[in-house]
Amino acid sequence: MSFNLKIKLSITRYHFLQSLLAGITITFIILLGEAFSNNVINAAIGSSVALVFLHPGNTQNRFRSLFGGNVIAIITFLFLHFLFLSFSQDLFITIYDRDFHLFSGLSFTLCILLMSITDTEHIPAAGTSIGLSVNNIDYTLILFILFSISLLYVSKIFMEKYGKNLF
Repeated sequence: MSFNLKIKLSITRYHFLQSLLAGITITFIILLGEAFSNNVINAAIGSSVALVFLHPGNTQNRFRSLFGGNVIAIITFLFLHFLFLSFSQDLFITIYDRDFHLFSGLSFTLCILLMSITDTEHIPAAGTSIGLSVNNIDYTLILFILFSISLLYVSKIFMEKYGKNLF
């Protein structure tokens, strides 16, 4: 077994500038949502930020995927939330005194299934479905996600024009 450890030696100003802009963007988003967001949502949005700033030409950054994937994550969460409520089903299942969050797994599974069927794949959005499901329903958090994704799409348009794909 051998490993190929090629290091990219052609570091350009784009690497520094786009990384700096990505850092500023995620910092702004996290500060904006500090009062009501959670770590899972921040990680999902952070993954989207990395994808947008490091590879703006990626097909997962097109409007259909970036916005559509996150909307599917939100719809999946809302659908399952109200389905569980209508059957008075607890979101946790307890096995040997340990709580397992059944809802998160179902939300993730349904989300990636619907994204693949509708051609709206944005892999970080699957994390959004998990992030929504670990807390009680919060419409402010949903609006925060939509705002953040809108900000990312505007950034993507800017990066396509002035940045470049770094990998």
